[in-house]
Amino acid sequence: MRIFKSPPEKTVQRDIEAAIANRERVSARLADCDQAIARHASAAKECAVSGNDAELDAAETSLRSAQDRAVTLRSALSEIDQQIADFERAKAEMADRKLRSETAAEIELLARKLGEISVEFNGVAERLSEQTHRAMPIVFEALGLDNFAKVCLVEVPQAIELVSTMLRAHADAVLAGTAPAKLPLPEEPMEAPAPAAPEDRFSYLPIKRQFGLS
Repeated sequence: MRIFKSPPEKTVQRDIEAAIANRERVSARLADCDQAIARHASAAKECAVSGNDAELDAAETSLRSAQDRAVTLRSALSEIDQQIADFERAKAEMADRKLRSETAAEIELLARKLGEISVEFNGVAERLSEQTHRAMPIVFEALGLDNFAKVCLVEVPQAIELVSTMLRAHADAVLAGTAPAKLPLPEEPMEAPAPAAPEDRFSYLPIKRQFGLS
């Protein structure tokens, strides 16, 4: 029979919920105990006033018992609070590791995509260089485009390799916890400045002045 284990995140969440329920139970018992302390203290005071020593002894015994129980319950609450804090910390650490793993995988995918596009780009640059080389004897202006294609063939693969190496180094830093777990958001595109009004290159004279009319 195959046994399916719950994911660690669900196990920790169940532990948190159980600890919270336990805290509520102990808190309710402590509230009842505090009320009992108040009742026993009041009863002991009444017995002291009335001079009933037998009942005073019983009231004081009940009071001390309730006070001791309150101390025990408060200690238990403190321990439960520490357990909840530990569970919450474990949950946060699991979520952080999961996010970092997803971020590193996304970075690796980006590096691979850059490599794939680089191969496609080089193929286009090679074809462009072949055609511009043929065009140069006919049109001198093709020289600049041919030089650009050749520069792309040399520089782009090197740049892609450098960027991919840096991306993978960043992914390693994310997994190691020395880099942010989340990827930075792309910057908002800058709005292009509004085009300036065309300069008026001509000056116009009023019609009456131009033709000497009054």
